[in-house]
Amino acid sequence: MRVLNLNTLILLVLPLLSQEPVGFHGARLPSSFFASNRQRLIQELKKLGPGTLAVVKSMPLQFRNGDTTHAYRQDSDFYYLTGVEEPESVALIHSESVKPYTLLVQAGDLRRERYDGPRLGIPGALGHGADYAERFPEADKVLEKAVKEAERIVLINNFDEDFRKKILDWVYPLGSDNSSASRKKILFDGRNLVGEMRLIKQPIEIEMIQKAVDASIEGHRASMERSLRATNEGQVAGAFEGRVRSLGARFLGYDTIAGAYNNTCILHYPYSDKPIFRDQLFLMDAGAEIGFYTADITRTWPVDGTFSAEQAQIYRLVLGAQEAAFAKIKPGARHQEGYLAAMRHLSDGLVDLGILKGDKETNFNTRAYARFTMHGISHWLGLDVHDTGSYRDLKGADPNGRMLEAGMVLTVEPGIYIPIGSPGVDVKWHGIGIRIEDDLLVTPSGYRNLSEKLPRSLESIENFLQSKK
Repeated sequence: MRVLNLNTLILLVLPLLSQEPVGFHGARLPSSFFASNRQRLIQELKKLGPGTLAVVKSMPLQFRNGDTTHAYRQDSDFYYLTGVEEPESVALIHSESVKPYTLLVQAGDLRRERYDGPRLGIPGALGHGADYAERFPEADKVLEKAVKEAERIVLINNFDEDFRKKILDWVYPLGSDNSSASRKKILFDGRNLVGEMRLIKQPIEIEMIQKAVDASIEGHRASMERSLRATNEGQVAGAFEGRVRSLGARFLGYDTIAGAYNNTCILHYPYSDKPIFRDQLFLMDAGAEIGFYTADITRTWPVDGTFSAEQAQIYRLVLGAQEAAFAKIKPGARHQEGYLAAMRHLSDGLVDLGILKGDKETNFNTRAYARFTMHGISHWLGLDVHDTGSYRDLKGADPNGRMLEAGMVLTVEPGIYIPIGSPGVDVKWHGIGIRIEDDLLVTPSGYRNLSEKLPRSLESIENFLQSKK
């Protein structure tokens, strides 16, 4: 018989005793994912004609004050094609070269690297799959030469205006005349091209989004529990942010929206620092980012654990609208169909509750409901919280928008907001703002709710809160 020593026994038992999930620290997609995306882009570049070059720019640093920058998060398009997380980088992707990928990276700076950590350098760039690499400032000559030799330049640059102007000057020099060679060049904005590539998620991306959703679910649970004893909105927001950070979220997908009472009626409430009282609702719209992919989830709940009669009526109405939209999520349906179904449900329900006056058809046809539900109910989700890809019917044939396809990930988030002082509305409804938001994957047969493990029905929310008292 093998006898375990005490140290070995402790190592085996401790993970079983711990209730802390391992989390998703350092989660990243493999280099093969980015290489495959570059090959897909090259196929699109070839369709534009010979001599086409894609120039892809990283996110510039953003200063927070005189000598401090905001936490650096890479541009999503640049990351999708390179996997590089470093600022001051440029990717050149040639449509016809045997070795198509050149990566230009920031200069070495031993002093700055002591502050900010090691830089990629040329070896690191090659290790990220580049066929050729150079550091700035020498890389400027490589960049200029490539741009001036190309016949077509596809610029993929979201936020660096100075860089855009530099490329523009190289392609169309000031003072050039009609006989200039530059007159024959063509400069394309390539952002929509990459946006369409990003719209249909690959299986490995869906797995990463699910990790972001799972971390966010844990954050929402922590916030719901914290609200039972919290006295300020910031304590509830902090519970979410602390929990998801402990699970591996270096970034949030967006600033946390966390408000009580009348602040639930402010769609992008930015402060989260006001007092909380026991008879109020709390609305939290928050998503963790894991491996550069984000979740986007909203829940609304009573901070004393039980919905009032009026709160419950509005909650059930919003939940019904979400279910009506869910029923429209399937391949071949139009993106706008879910919105129309949800708005019809909300409009009719507001009439039934006496919040809207008159007959249902008139209220719906005149969009009277928009006074209490001002936003759309769905957007794409992925590397960005409002992810890329057109919502229009690409053939221009249907006003209800783009046809859904398997592999799309989108939110569904109806809401009703009745702020204090709403004229013509019984005061018993005032200060009630409710939004319910989940993240859905379009599947070949319909949809999968990626965030379904977070309590959503009125009863499941109350049961969860009561269990934490």
